[in-house]
Amino acid sequence: MRKIVLFFFLFTLFLSMNTNLLATKRVVCTLNPYFLIVKEISGGKLDVGLLIKPGANPHTFSPTVNDAKMLSSANLIVANGLGVDNAYLKSYRNVLYVGERIPKEFLKSDEVHQDDEHGNINPHVWLYPKFLSKYIVPVIRDELSRIDPSNATLYRRNAERLIGELNKLDKRFSELLNPYRGSVVILEHPSYFYLFEFNGIELLALEEGHGKQPSTEKIKSIIKTAKEKKLLGIFVGPQFNKSAIEVVSKELGRNYYILDPLGYNVSTIVELFENAYKTLERAIKEAK
Repeated sequence: MRKIVLFFFLFTLFLSMNTNLLATKRVVCTLNPYFLIVKEISGGKLDVGLLIKPGANPHTFSPTVNDAKMLSSANLIVANGLGVDNAYLKSYRNVLYVGERIPKEFLKSDEVHQDDEHGNINPHVWLYPKFLSKYIVPVIRDELSRIDPSNATLYRRNAERLIGELNKLDKRFSELLNPYRGSVVILEHPSYFYLFEFNGIELLALEEGHGKQPSTEKIKSIIKTAKEKKLLGIFVGPQFNKSAIEVVSKELGRNYYILDPLGYNVSTIVELFENAYKTLERAIKEAK
Protein backbone atom coordinates (compact mmCIF):
# COMPACT_ATOMS: atom_id res chain seq x y z
CA MET A 1 0.00 0.00 0.00
CA ARG A 2 2.83 2.37 0.92
CA LYS A 3 4.48 1.72 -2.46
CA ILE A 4 1.25 2.64 -4.26
CA VAL A 5 0.86 5.85 -2.24
CA LEU A 6 4.51 6.71 -2.83
CA PHE A 7 4.10 6.08 -6.57
CA PHE A 8 1.10 8.39 -6.85
CA PHE A 9 2.87 11.03 -4.76
CA LEU A 10 5.93 10.96 -7.03
CA PHE A 11 3.77 10.91 -10.16
CA THR A 12 1.80 13.95 -8.96
CA LEU A 13 5.03 15.74 -8.11
CA PHE A 14 6.39 14.97 -11.58
CA LEU A 15 3.28 16.41 -13.23
CA SER A 16 3.39 19.58 -11.14
CA MET A 17 7.06 20.12 -12.04
CA ASN A 18 6.50 19.56 -15.74
CA THR A 19 3.25 21.38 -16.52
CA ASN A 20 4.99 23.49 -19.14
CA LEU A 21 6.13 20.36 -20.96
CA LEU A 22 2.69 18.72 -20.89
CA ALA A 23 0.50 21.78 -21.51
CA THR A 24 -0.57 22.77 -25.01
CA LYS A 25 1.64 25.59 -26.27
CA ARG A 26 -0.11 28.88 -26.84
CA VAL A 27 0.46 31.17 -29.82
CA VAL A 28 -1.10 34.64 -30.05
CA CYS A 29 -1.28 36.39 -33.42
CA THR A 30 -1.76 40.13 -33.67
CA LEU A 31 -3.46 40.06 -37.11
CA ASN A 32 -6.12 37.74 -38.48
CA PRO A 33 -4.15 36.64 -41.60
CA TYR A 34 -1.37 35.32 -39.36
CA PHE A 35 -3.96 33.69 -37.10
CA LEU A 36 -5.34 31.86 -40.15
CA ILE A 37 -1.86 30.77 -41.21
CA VAL A 38 -0.86 29.51 -37.74
CA LYS A 39 -4.18 27.65 -37.37
CA GLU A 40 -3.62 25.90 -40.70
CA ILE A 41 0.01 24.96 -40.07
CA SER A 42 -0.58 23.85 -36.47
CA GLY A 43 -3.48 21.56 -37.38
CA GLY A 44 -5.11 21.77 -33.96
CA LYS A 45 -1.94 20.95 -32.00
CA LEU A 46 -1.59 24.46 -30.57
CA ASP A 47 -3.83 26.88 -28.70
CA VAL A 48 -3.99 29.80 -31.16
CA GLY A 49 -5.41 33.19 -30.16
CA LEU A 50 -6.15 36.38 -32.10
CA LEU A 51 -5.45 39.84 -30.67
CA ILE A 52 -7.02 42.23 -33.23
CA LYS A 53 -10.39 41.23 -34.66
CA PRO A 54 -10.56 41.40 -38.51
CA GLY A 55 -13.18 44.17 -38.42
CA ALA A 56 -10.85 46.53 -36.53
CA ASN A 57 -8.15 48.81 -37.91
CA PRO A 58 -4.74 47.50 -36.73
CA HIS A 59 -3.11 50.91 -37.22
CA THR A 60 -5.28 52.47 -34.50
CA PHE A 61 -5.45 49.46 -32.16
CA SER A 62 -4.62 49.83 -28.47
CA PRO A 63 -4.47 46.70 -26.26
CA THR A 64 -6.69 46.35 -23.19
CA VAL A 65 -5.78 44.76 -19.85
CA ASN A 66 -7.28 41.46 -21.06
CA ASP A 67 -5.21 41.70 -24.23
CA ALA A 68 -2.07 42.14 -22.13
CA LYS A 69 -2.96 39.02 -20.14
CA MET A 70 -3.40 37.02 -23.32
CA LEU A 71 -0.05 38.20 -24.66
CA SER A 72 1.68 37.39 -21.37
CA SER A 73 0.39 33.82 -21.47
CA ALA A 74 1.74 33.13 -24.96
CA ASN A 75 4.70 30.88 -25.69
CA LEU A 76 5.01 32.72 -29.00
CA ILE A 77 3.57 35.96 -30.36
CA VAL A 78 3.32 36.18 -34.14
CA ALA A 79 3.32 39.85 -35.15
CA ASN A 80 3.78 41.82 -38.34
CA GLY A 81 6.34 44.36 -37.22
CA LEU A 82 7.35 47.19 -39.59
CA GLY A 83 5.58 49.69 -37.33
CA VAL A 84 2.17 48.00 -37.16
CA ASP A 85 2.40 46.32 -33.75
CA ASN A 86 5.94 47.00 -32.49
CA ALA A 87 4.97 49.76 -30.04
CA TYR A 88 2.78 47.71 -27.70
CA LEU A 89 4.92 44.55 -27.93
CA LYS A 90 8.22 46.06 -26.79
CA SER A 91 8.02 44.52 -23.31
CA TYR A 92 7.58 40.98 -24.68
CA ARG A 93 10.58 38.83 -25.61
CA ASN A 94 8.89 35.92 -27.37
CA VAL A 95 7.77 37.93 -30.42
CA LEU A 96 8.27 36.86 -34.03
CA TYR A 97 8.06 39.92 -36.30
CA VAL A 98 7.47 38.15 -39.59
CA GLY A 99 7.49 41.28 -41.76
CA GLU A 100 11.02 42.05 -40.64
CA ARG A 101 12.24 38.70 -42.01
CA ILE A 102 11.63 39.92 -45.56
CA PRO A 103 14.80 41.27 -47.24
CA LYS A 104 14.86 45.06 -47.07
CA GLU A 105 15.41 45.44 -50.80
CA PHE A 106 11.86 44.17 -51.39
CA LEU A 107 10.20 46.58 -48.97
CA LYS A 108 8.79 49.80 -50.43
CA SER A 109 7.73 53.14 -49.01
CA ASP A 110 4.48 55.07 -49.34
CA GLU A 111 3.10 58.43 -48.22
CA VAL A 112 0.65 57.11 -45.62
CA HIS A 113 2.74 55.04 -43.21
CA GLN A 114 5.18 56.77 -40.90
CA ASP A 115 6.99 55.14 -37.98
CA ASP A 116 9.97 56.60 -36.10
CA GLU A 117 11.87 53.31 -36.25
CA HIS A 118 10.77 51.97 -39.64
CA GLY A 119 10.30 55.18 -41.63
CA ASN A 120 7.56 55.17 -44.24
CA ILE A 121 7.78 51.49 -45.19
CA ASN A 122 4.49 49.99 -46.32
CA PRO A 123 3.91 47.18 -43.77
CA HIS A 124 1.16 45.19 -45.56
CA VAL A 125 3.45 42.31 -46.47
CA TRP A 126 0.82 39.66 -45.66
CA LEU A 127 -1.16 40.68 -48.77
CA TYR A 128 1.42 39.50 -51.29
CA PRO A 129 1.32 35.70 -51.76
CA LYS A 130 4.99 35.52 -52.76
CA PHE A 131 6.10 37.14 -49.48
CA LEU A 132 3.99 34.61 -47.58
CA SER A 133 5.22 31.55 -49.45
CA LYS A 134 8.90 32.49 -49.56
CA TYR A 135 9.51 34.17 -46.21
CA ILE A 136 6.56 34.32 -43.81
CA VAL A 137 5.12 30.79 -43.84
CA PRO A 138 8.61 29.18 -43.58
CA VAL A 139 9.62 31.26 -40.57
CA ILE A 140 6.29 30.60 -38.82
CA ARG A 141 6.73 26.88 -39.51
CA ASP A 142 10.21 26.95 -38.00
CA GLU A 143 9.11 28.83 -34.87
CA LEU A 144 6.18 26.51 -34.25
CA SER A 145 8.57 23.57 -34.58
CA ARG A 146 10.94 25.23 -32.13
CA ILE A 147 8.35 25.66 -29.37
CA ASP A 148 6.70 22.29 -30.08
CA PRO A 149 9.30 19.96 -31.64
CA SER A 150 7.15 16.86 -31.08
CA ASN A 151 4.82 18.02 -33.89
CA ALA A 152 7.47 19.44 -36.23
CA THR A 153 6.76 16.86 -38.95
CA LEU A 154 3.08 17.86 -39.05
CA TYR A 155 3.95 21.56 -39.18
CA ARG A 156 6.37 21.00 -42.04
CA ARG A 157 3.84 18.98 -44.03
CA ASN A 158 1.04 21.53 -43.53
CA ALA A 159 3.35 24.42 -44.38
CA GLU A 160 4.49 22.74 -47.60
CA ARG A 161 0.88 22.31 -48.70
CA LEU A 162 0.07 25.94 -47.90
CA ILE A 163 3.18 27.19 -49.73
CA GLY A 164 2.08 25.27 -52.82
CA GLU A 165 -1.38 26.88 -52.72
CA LEU A 166 0.11 30.35 -52.27
CA ASN A 167 2.48 29.86 -55.21
CA LYS A 168 -0.49 28.93 -57.41
CA LEU A 169 -2.32 32.05 -56.25
CA ASP A 170 0.68 34.23 -57.01
CA LYS A 171 0.76 32.88 -60.56
CA ARG A 172 -2.97 33.48 -61.01
CA PHE A 173 -2.72 37.07 -59.79
CA SER A 174 0.19 37.72 -62.15
CA GLU A 175 -1.76 36.32 -65.09
CA LEU A 176 -4.76 38.49 -64.16
CA LEU A 177 -2.88 41.75 -63.58
CA ASN A 178 0.12 41.69 -65.95
CA PRO A 179 -1.92 42.69 -69.03
CA TYR A 180 -2.74 45.95 -67.22
CA ARG A 181 0.78 47.04 -66.27
CA GLY A 182 1.01 50.82 -66.23
CA SER A 183 -2.58 51.31 -65.08
CA VAL A 184 -3.68 52.69 -61.69
CA VAL A 185 -5.94 51.60 -58.86
CA ILE A 186 -7.49 53.76 -56.15
CA LEU A 187 -7.71 52.54 -52.53
CA GLU A 188 -8.74 54.33 -49.38
CA HIS A 189 -5.69 52.79 -47.66
CA PRO A 190 -2.63 51.28 -49.44
CA SER A 191 -3.20 47.76 -48.10
CA TYR A 192 -2.71 45.65 -51.26
CA PHE A 193 0.30 47.78 -52.13
CA TYR A 194 2.80 44.98 -52.87
CA LEU A 195 0.37 42.90 -54.94
CA PHE A 196 -0.12 45.84 -57.28
CA GLU A 197 3.44 47.20 -57.07
CA PHE A 198 5.11 43.96 -58.17
CA ASN A 199 2.61 43.55 -61.00
CA GLY A 200 3.37 46.99 -62.44
CA ILE A 201 0.23 48.79 -61.26
CA GLU A 202 0.35 52.13 -59.46
CA LEU A 203 -1.68 52.41 -56.27
CA LEU A 204 -3.23 55.78 -55.45
CA ALA A 205 -4.10 56.00 -51.74
CA LEU A 206 -6.67 58.52 -50.54
CA GLU A 207 -5.66 58.46 -46.87
CA GLU A 208 -3.20 61.13 -45.74
CA GLY A 209 -2.28 59.32 -42.53
CA HIS A 210 -3.91 56.67 -40.35
CA GLY A 211 -7.57 57.55 -39.93
CA LYS A 212 -7.14 60.92 -41.63
CA GLN A 213 -9.62 61.68 -44.39
CA PRO A 214 -8.10 63.19 -47.55
CA SER A 215 -8.22 66.90 -48.25
CA THR A 216 -10.19 68.28 -51.19
CA GLU A 217 -6.89 68.91 -52.97
CA LYS A 218 -5.82 65.27 -52.51
CA ILE A 219 -9.12 63.99 -53.89
CA LYS A 220 -8.90 66.29 -56.90
CA SER A 221 -5.32 65.20 -57.57
CA ILE A 222 -6.23 61.51 -57.51
CA ILE A 223 -9.25 62.05 -59.78
CA LYS A 224 -7.03 63.95 -62.23
CA THR A 225 -4.43 61.14 -62.28
CA ALA A 226 -7.12 58.49 -62.73
CA LYS A 227 -8.52 60.35 -65.74
CA GLU A 228 -5.10 60.75 -67.32
CA LYS A 229 -4.15 57.08 -66.91
CA LYS A 230 -5.92 53.75 -67.30
CA LEU A 231 -8.02 53.22 -64.16
CA LEU A 232 -8.26 49.55 -63.30
CA GLY A 233 -10.51 49.85 -60.25
CA ILE A 234 -11.58 51.65 -57.07
CA PHE A 235 -11.41 49.73 -53.79
CA VAL A 236 -11.93 50.14 -50.06
CA GLY A 237 -11.55 47.75 -47.13
CA PRO A 238 -14.50 47.12 -44.80
CA GLN A 239 -12.39 48.49 -41.92
CA PHE A 240 -12.10 51.97 -43.49
CA ASN A 241 -14.29 55.05 -43.96
CA LYS A 242 -16.03 54.96 -47.35
CA SER A 243 -17.00 58.64 -47.66
CA ALA A 244 -13.99 59.74 -49.74
CA ILE A 245 -14.15 56.63 -51.95
CA GLU A 246 -17.83 57.35 -52.64
CA VAL A 247 -16.95 60.88 -53.78
CA VAL A 248 -14.22 59.61 -56.10
CA SER A 249 -16.44 56.81 -57.41
CA LYS A 250 -19.24 59.23 -58.27
CA GLU A 251 -16.90 61.75 -59.91
CA LEU A 252 -15.25 59.10 -62.10
CA GLY A 253 -18.48 57.31 -62.90
CA ARG A 254 -17.13 53.99 -61.70
CA ASN A 255 -18.30 51.54 -59.06
CA TYR A 256 -16.12 50.87 -56.06
CA TYR A 257 -15.47 47.39 -54.65
CA ILE A 258 -14.78 45.98 -51.19
CA LEU A 259 -11.23 44.60 -51.04
CA ASP A 260 -10.72 43.14 -47.58
CA PRO A 261 -7.12 43.18 -46.23
CA LEU A 262 -7.76 41.23 -43.02
CA GLY A 263 -10.18 38.40 -43.83
CA TYR A 264 -13.38 39.71 -42.26
CA ASN A 265 -15.45 36.62 -43.10
CA VAL A 266 -13.00 33.90 -44.18
CA SER A 267 -11.73 30.70 -42.59
CA THR A 268 -8.36 30.39 -44.39
CA ILE A 269 -5.70 32.68 -45.85
CA VAL A 270 -6.29 31.12 -49.28
CA GLU A 271 -9.97 32.10 -49.05
CA LEU A 272 -8.94 35.70 -48.33
CA PHE A 273 -6.92 35.77 -51.57
CA GLU A 274 -9.63 33.95 -53.53
CA ASN A 275 -12.09 36.66 -52.52
CA ALA A 276 -9.61 39.36 -53.52
CA TYR A 277 -9.07 37.68 -56.88
CA LYS A 278 -12.82 37.60 -57.60
CA THR A 279 -13.12 41.26 -56.59
CA LEU A 280 -10.31 42.26 -58.96
CA GLU A 281 -11.93 40.24 -61.75
CA ARG A 282 -15.21 42.15 -61.35
CA ALA A 283 -13.41 45.50 -61.35
CA ILE A 284 -11.40 44.59 -64.46
CA LYS A 285 -14.55 43.59 -66.35
CA GLU A 286 -16.02 47.01 -65.61
CA ALA A 287 -12.81 48.73 -66.73
CA LYS A 288 -12.85 47.07 -70.18
